[in-house]
Amino acid sequence: GDAAFIRDFTNSRLPTILIIKVSMASRLKKTLLYTYGTADLGFVLIANMESYFFPAFLTDYAGFSIVVVGQILWLTSLVDILCALAAGIILHKITLRFGGKYRSWFLVAPPLIAVLFVLQFTKIGDTLVAASIITFGFVTSHLLWNVVFTASASMVGRLSRHSDERTILSTSRAQGMSAAGLIMSITALPMILYFGKHTDEVTAFTIVAGIFAVFMVLGYWYIYWMTAGRDPYDEKTSGLEQAGTRETVREIVGLVFRNPPLMFLILAEMFRNTQILVIAAFAYYYFAYVLDNLAYLSVFILAISLARLFGTFAATWFGLRFGKVTTYWLFLLLAAAVFVAASFLGHSELAFTLLFSLGSLLGMVAGAMSTALFSDTVIYGEWKTGSNIRAFTMALQSLPIKVAILIRSAAITVGLLMIGFVANTEPGQGVIDGIRHFMIFTPAIACALGAMVFYYGYRIQESQVPRMLDEIAAR
Repeated sequence: GDAAFIRDFTNSRLPTILIIKVSMASRLKKTLLYTYGTADLGFVLIANMESYFFPAFLTDYAGFSIVVVGQILWLTSLVDILCALAAGIILHKITLRFGGKYRSWFLVAPPLIAVLFVLQFTKIGDTLVAASIITFGFVTSHLLWNVVFTASASMVGRLSRHSDERTILSTSRAQGMSAAGLIMSITALPMILYFGKHTDEVTAFTIVAGIFAVFMVLGYWYIYWMTAGRDPYDEKTSGLEQAGTRETVREIVGLVFRNPPLMFLILAEMFRNTQILVIAAFAYYYFAYVLDNLAYLSVFILAISLARLFGTFAATWFGLRFGKVTTYWLFLLLAAAVFVAASFLGHSELAFTLLFSLGSLLGMVAGAMSTALFSDTVIYGEWKTGSNIRAFTMALQSLPIKVAILIRSAAITVGLLMIGFVANTEPGQGVIDGIRHFMIFTPAIACALGAMVFYYGYRIQESQVPRMLDEIAAR
């Protein structure tokens, strides 16, 4: 049907752009729909390695002082925000010729990211040299991984114009991310301990970071292969003028401010990601110093990873039946309530883990809508302004994560200093209470704020999107 139809057009003298529109209107194979998250699985393996272990690596293993750790975390977090914005400009303006405007990055960027990421978990030379190498590895790897992460998100809107398929692709990404958390929970700490016995603690982190980085490379190469011919800027149509690349940086940024739903979504996502990152950053300290049971950290990571994975599968059902918009704000609000309940009911390791697993599940149902919601803001922006800045808009999907990392860094450095934390010493009651409050109430407040911002600010209804697409096509 579709393939033969496209071949007939290909043999005709009709404009090539019409062929692209026809092929993009066809339905995607289920294999692509349900395995698109493979790349995100590999990516989140390294992202979770950083989220759960990077601050602890700096304080407890590399042996940097809290002041030096604070400088590293603050500097890298601030630069990472700029990297996220730069990634959108790079992807918007630069087209590589290895298989498509977005697909090309799946091939060339991951190997470079892998090498640079490993440098984050090293200690080479004295304090200044070691901190400089770690910072360099962080900044350069994040610049590239922002580009490839944005390319993956951008492809969702380019692969299909069907709302249900974009929702499935979005939840597939979330499923890959959650599966990565599950894999890391089972393998990360045991591998660190194993390699630590045979080498040393710092080298153990370096080796594990390298192993996860290899899987990240393989995941993106798999998606590069699976999406062959599906990128509108594929080498087969490289002679076309590439619409949407003529705007200046100033004009692109101005178009963002003319898209209120996008701005409110970014703010809501900032709060949602703060919840995830604060839990990841404080989990080590909570189990090591509050519960005095670091071995249970692997159980905790496994439990919340399983919960998030279940949440992504449930998200497909909720998203298709209740709509992306309602699902997003409602489940963030429910997650906030569950996290607050942990302050009253989560006094044991098991109770605390179960409550945080439930809260993480609910939060992930909301998060699974993220890519599809951003894709809808691209359509809204083009419908409203007449300009398509898909690459830059989808790059902004990583901006909330970067701001959340900055908030996480502030919570770790300022928070630990405020409560008088000293690494590898017996904590006082003030330290125990401080870590507990940060761990429980920061995620709860973040989820509640995210739900309110989104509910009152995001004004794109699902029924409006097909009409916008038709109007854009008619132009």
